[in-house]
Amino acid sequence: MNPGEILTRGRTAALEGRAGDALVDFIWFHEHALEHDRAYYGVRLSFALGYWTDLAETYSPARVALVDVGKRGEATLLLGGGDRSLFHEVASINQNLGRVRDTYKLFHRLLKVQPELARKCRDLAVGAIVEAKDFKLASKQLPHPEEFLLWLSERLNDDLTREGVSREIANRRREAYVHNYCQDVRTAMKILEELGNLKAAEAAREWAVALVGPRRARSMVSSKLVENDA
Repeated sequence: MNPGEILTRGRTAALEGRAGDALVDFIWFHEHALEHDRAYYGVRLSFALGYWTDLAETYSPARVALVDVGKRGEATLLLGGGDRSLFHEVASINQNLGRVRDTYKLFHRLLKVQPELARKCRDLAVGAIVEAKDFKLASKQLPHPEEFLLWLSERLNDDLTREGVSREIANRRREAYVHNYCQDVRTAMKILEELGNLKAAEAAREWAVALVGPRRARSMVSSKLVENDA
């Protein structure tokens, strides 16, 4: 089965009012897409969850199912049975459901009961920590801003230069990875601003753009970071 086709089919079903069919496809994509192609990692936690969340606004079974996926993931993490990717999944679900505070609470609990796992997930949690306005804790979870931006950009450039996928998948993947990259950059800037390092925050924005290799992606990053100020 082609995960991209399943996701598109689900989106079409949702737009046509066939909510039950759409939910089946969204659940399948979330649970099985990575078994077929790891390149769907970013799409799975961005656009696909967005489609599912849109459906949940008018179809309660979709919301119940999505909340359940998040709660099961959270329970697994607290028991030490999860990993960084599962935390990313739970955090992304909370983001889409408007429950970012739950990610902040989860990270606090992990610091106590699964500190090693919390350390591996801290960059994924820092956005929720910032939204909770706990800037001191947020600053402790990130390395030096320059090191953090280097790490983010290297990860983005690596993801964007993978070969062997169709143009449609490459475009979706680019949008998803750029979206996630800009979120992380804005989080780092917000921490610097709240701690009074305004010049460092502006420098971080400029550097975050310059570090992106592929020209099209660099242009997208520049536009998205400027949009945030509008």
